[in-house]
Amino acid sequence: MSRQVLATLLEQARDAALEILSPTRCAGCERPGALVCERCLHELRLIDPSLSCIRCGAPFGSLVCTECTPLQEGAAPPIARAPERVLAMAEFAEPLARMIRAYKDAGERRLAPLFSEMLLDTAEHAEAVAPERYGGILSDADAVSFVPATASAFRRRGFDHMELPAHHLCELAGKPLLDALAKHGASDQRALGREGRRREALGAYEVVADVAGMRVLLIDDVVTTGATVAAAADALIGAGARHVDALSLARVVGGS
Repeated sequence: MSRQVLATLLEQARDAALEILSPTRCAGCERPGALVCERCLHELRLIDPSLSCIRCGAPFGSLVCTECTPLQEGAAPPIARAPERVLAMAEFAEPLARMIRAYKDAGERRLAPLFSEMLLDTAEHAEAVAPERYGGILSDADAVSFVPATASAFRRRGFDHMELPAHHLCELAGKPLLDALAKHGASDQRALGREGRRREALGAYEVVADVAGMRVLLIDDVVTTGATVAAAADALIGAGARHVDALSLARVVGGS
């Protein structure tokens, strides 16, 4: 028996033992049996790409978006002009919110391939049903990049939460992965309000790869105000990228 076969058998035995001791539970509802159950998949609040805001990904923002357009004096200014388009799969609500937290904060890395499949399906669906709005968002991209975590978040979690989904997405879509961005600063933006997120995002990203002339698809897990993907995309464009779109799992609606 080769060492590789033996290692595979030992890994399978370990996984089987762990499954007996601690059975897999749904990341969305804690029911035993599957990593994500069918019920939770059906409960996702999917965003219609033919009706969403092409600028920030919010649902039903195709005409006048209340998320990224100021409606009254003193309201927050619109997000930066980059990226060109933002596409989000679903609203940031349960059970998706719990799934994302289980991945990022509880270290359930088995969700990474599923998230990649969700991102791929979202992009392909948008290209098919709304080609005039999202045509080529994935198929025409020269490379896929991702919004990186801060150094402190990396140390706390032990991994960069968007690198794994980006890697799997590139394998599925046949696109090269471009680890193009480094993030400065250490704050957790989940504790910040709308204006705090905008200020924190300014100048937070450094481009560390050659992106000149490229069409880049930038992925992130959650778009709250759009400030993060806008700042990351602006950095890419400033470094010579020809076009940047953004794709996310979730869009916060009505967030502060």
